[in-house]
Amino acid sequence: MKKIIFASPTAVVGVTMFIYILFIGFRFLTVYFPSSTEKLRIAQESIPSASGERVDNLWAYYLINSENPLSRDFTVGLDYVQGSFMLDERCAGYARDMIAAARADGVELTVVSAYRSSQKQQENLDNYIERLKREGYNSSDARRLAEKEIALPYMSEHNAGLALDILTPDWWETHDDVTADFENTEQFRWLSENAHKYGFIMRYPKEYESVTKIIYEPWHYRFVGVYYAGRIKESGLPLEYFYKTNF
Repeated sequence: MKKIIFASPTAVVGVTMFIYILFIGFRFLTVYFPSSTEKLRIAQESIPSASGERVDNLWAYYLINSENPLSRDFTVGLDYVQGSFMLDERCAGYARDMIAAARADGVELTVVSAYRSSQKQQENLDNYIERLKREGYNSSDARRLAEKEIALPYMSEHNAGLALDILTPDWWETHDDVTADFENTEQFRWLSENAHKYGFIMRYPKEYESVTKIIYEPWHYRFVGVYYAGRIKESGLPLEYFYKTNF
């Protein structure tokens, strides 16, 4: 007959305390050093700012440019905004509401570009380079000029489903390209006064081309959430400058 050996009460208490300490340690690490998944979850929730206001859609508040490209495996869920044009499903409703609000004020906003795949982005860039070359530019100048207007794949806000290009309904009756005189339209005036209420900013201001590395685009609107759109509009700064001091 085998002799049964029982652990002493002291040993049982010791093991229990050891397990408890491990559990507390794990909780401490997850609270103070959250994983990337946990950080994303926190970022996607509305959280209070320093002033106590709620910050909405923090998931959308990040830079996309030549220095901050999207990852090559980036994916996004999409929803329709107008016609066949789509945005990230988390902000598409804001765009629809903005378009409806403008219409209620007697202003028709016509979306001419929204989400673009990286493949479509490359196609647009290549086509524009070829167009410039037909106009007489050499290859290097054509590429340099094109990249000031059309970002490389993964470096465009359109690839993230966060940007809209907006014009007038009759734009193509009098224009063969998208040009800065969109700023003279009632659509631009309405967007300047109201886009931030729906989380959108005019992304590439005229006076900051050297900062954004993109030409002035009064037709290009980027979703950053209502809270930050309002603050960026108040500041008058491009997202590059504002983001550095407000994150």
